[in-house]
Amino acid sequence: MPQDLIVQLQHASLGARIAVGGIALVGLIAGFHGLRRYRLIEDVPTARIRSAPQGYVELVGTADLLPGPPIVSPLTQTTCCWYSYKVERRRERHWQVVQRGTSDELFLLRDDTGECVVDPEGASVQSLHRQRWSGSGAGQPAMYRVDQRLGAMARGLGRVLEGLDVVGDHRYEETVILPGDPLYVIGWFESLDDSDWAESERARAAELLREWKRQPETLRERFDHDRNGIIDQDEWEDARRAARRRAREELAEARARTHVHLIRRPEGRQFILSNRPEADLVRHFRWQAGLGFAAFFVGLGLLAAMFSGPA
Repeated sequence: MPQDLIVQLQHASLGARIAVGGIALVGLIAGFHGLRRYRLIEDVPTARIRSAPQGYVELVGTADLLPGPPIVSPLTQTTCCWYSYKVERRRERHWQVVQRGTSDELFLLRDDTGECVVDPEGASVQSLHRQRWSGSGAGQPAMYRVDQRLGAMARGLGRVLEGLDVVGDHRYEETVILPGDPLYVIGWFESLDDSDWAESERARAAELLREWKRQPETLRERFDHDRNGIIDQDEWEDARRAARRRAREELAEARARTHVHLIRRPEGRQFILSNRPEADLVRHFRWQAGLGFAAFFVGLGLLAAMFSGPA
């Protein structure tokens, strides 16, 4: 390091030293974050849905929607499996977030052995489908749709125009995972077993009893066998047995037809969700680790120079 630069660093202000220390700390955190994730992706073996063990697993398949109303992203009105969006407004010389949101709707992961419900709440999501644009803020920008043909040059031009203040006073960002996308998930896998079905049966029976109690005339008509206007203990037990039978009948068809698998956020461990290939994810987190540790060591070197002589 040139001597005159060292002298300048030795006379750096307290604010500059704090800033360099902050950069070094952020770099260290980012480095360990990337290191932990790429090692995790490399170390956890890929499982098939049908034969996946209960617990922490890696699944690879295709994203799809569950039956029912579709999931639609708020800004581009894109039918998707998952979305995240952010709206910022220009405040003089900075941008302020005025609205943001992330989908927590369930969707499906399919492979050639079966399907698994994905609960995306709490996931760290890496998606290829991210779009940013600016506008006046007049109305919802529904005309913007995810367009994979949008090249890097066009995106770069948008950022240049934004920097020249020739765009609107609102900035939008939206990220989605689309039906049919390849899907990579690391999370907590569990299947709905007999104990879960039993719990569902008990819960449904209790719900039926609450519904019947809200209609006392119907309850008395069905279970007041001695017609004294009061449901005694024996008659209430009869009602409970009827509720259990009804709940068992309602769940029997679903139990015979489906074996539900779920993957969700684990307690105290990483939950990763991505439509990028596994090799790309490993490369991404390796770069993050490398750049983070590089920033840490550069910051550490600058701090050493700053404190190597008189302030």
